[in-house]
Amino acid sequence: MPTLSWIGKEKVINHHREVPFKILEHKYSFSADIGESEEPVNNGNKIIHGDNLEALKSLLPEYEGKIKCIYIDPPYNTGNENWVYNDNVNHPKIRKWLETTLKAKENGKEAIIGIDDLARHDKWLCMMYPRLQLIHKLLDKNGVLFISIDDNEQANLRLICNEIFGQSSFITSFVWRRRASSQLSQNFISVDHEYVFALTKKETIFNGFKKDYRNYSNPDNDPKGPWTLGDLTVGMTKDQRPNQYFDLTDPLTGNIYHPNAKRVWTYFPETMETKIREGRVVFPKNDKGKPMYKRYLNELKTDINPISSWLSNEAYQIGLNSEGTKVIQELFEGKVFDYPKPISLISLLVSQVTKENDIVLDSFAGSGTTAHAVLNLNKLDGGNRKFILVEMEDYADSITSERVKRVIKGYADKKGTGGSFDYYELGKPLFIGENSEFLNEEVGTDKIREYIWYSETRTAWGKPDLKKETQYFLGKKDGTAYYFIYEKEILTTLDYDLLSTIKSKAGQYVIYADNCLLAKDFMMKHNIIFKKIPRDITRF
Repeated sequence: MPTLSWIGKEKVINHHREVPFKILEHKYSFSADIGESEEPVNNGNKIIHGDNLEALKSLLPEYEGKIKCIYIDPPYNTGNENWVYNDNVNHPKIRKWLETTLKAKENGKEAIIGIDDLARHDKWLCMMYPRLQLIHKLLDKNGVLFISIDDNEQANLRLICNEIFGQSSFITSFVWRRRASSQLSQNFISVDHEYVFALTKKETIFNGFKKDYRNYSNPDNDPKGPWTLGDLTVGMTKDQRPNQYFDLTDPLTGNIYHPNAKRVWTYFPETMETKIREGRVVFPKNDKGKPMYKRYLNELKTDINPISSWLSNEAYQIGLNSEGTKVIQELFEGKVFDYPKPISLISLLVSQVTKENDIVLDSFAGSGTTAHAVLNLNKLDGGNRKFILVEMEDYADSITSERVKRVIKGYADKKGTGGSFDYYELGKPLFIGENSEFLNEEVGTDKIREYIWYSETRTAWGKPDLKKETQYFLGKKDGTAYYFIYEKEILTTLDYDLLSTIKSKAGQYVIYADNCLLAKDFMMKHNIIFKKIPRDITRF
């Protein structure tokens, strides 16, 4: 398989392992009923402000292999974007990049990676590679990663995705028409399209593209879910279908409706009566309208094989970039963000690969379109999808989070979707010291215990029931019981007295402590593995 080489590649291949593990510090929550509050709502919806590389790593203990849909819209590297490479990689060339870009930013100067920067593709690849590696870890085995990109890095992105995900993981490159108007480039060609890469760890079956799904709603709280009104006639004459040419009476008002001589009713009289009893026939409020048929979203037929070219936006109800701009202007009563993606694009992607309880991640969150799309979809089909947004820029609270608040509560003439979320800042590192050799006790014992459990089992930690166990018990998995004997103020020792407090029966015991006084032969006989704090704690 062809691979790509660039300046600094050898230093970023494993950089995701060197990234410090930081905890998430809760700042506030927001809900439709209460508004902003200090108490966490803990419903799974998260907005995180901080470097997205570090944030992705902080999500691993809870979310590795659990996220069904990941959408990212990274910098396209056009040469006109104000983005900087700011990862702490120990490489002479990369250190020089850091000094140039970060010092400029600190001094209030522009630090853009310009089109005349001969190393801009190298910088972009160095930025993307470790992020994609962590995204790969977070993605569910049946999940899908969608990446928006244009021609500047499209070829390079495909090659590094092949390296990280495997060549067979590439599903397709969707082509999306983003603009209707002409905008000539330096080559005198108006480029009006972008790409959306779709990748998976395993074979993924798309749900199929539901057309016109935005026309469905549920104003009468129908238990069958969202619906829309459709025609109650078919294109047949009364001579062709005499049994379907009859007067239809509204049972509530007594109003009588006549079919058109060239369009008879869809159903025979007996079937029509059944449809009326079922509430499927909606009569007009006055005699000037015509009866309509209630069509439910869950009955909507879908395309079995979605097509990869979305050049005709009407086909799948995908908006242009101008739709995204219009929504932002409605939300904030002015333009506060450049080139936001249209909600319809993200809604389409998410709806094709998620079910009602799946998790959706966007680690280049921007204005928060992904959360907007998820909330809309949940309201539409009654789902309970969760969103996680990561935004590193200063507008994470003032734009990203604020947009989600307004979507939840309602804005302009739009009704609120309802819902809630927790807002976090990227916090303190779990390890401190020149070589990350010490535990940072400021993060709290529970965060350390959560990390230890994940480092051993690669699963999310839940607090165990300690009614019949020692306070140091972490849990049991696959026949192994785990204990973390740790105190902030004193050194802990694994000895026979402490061992007597362990109640769980297990085939093997993994026990962390500062010291151990048990004999090696005794530990081997009883399948006890001792790990010294902090020396033997795995860094990942």
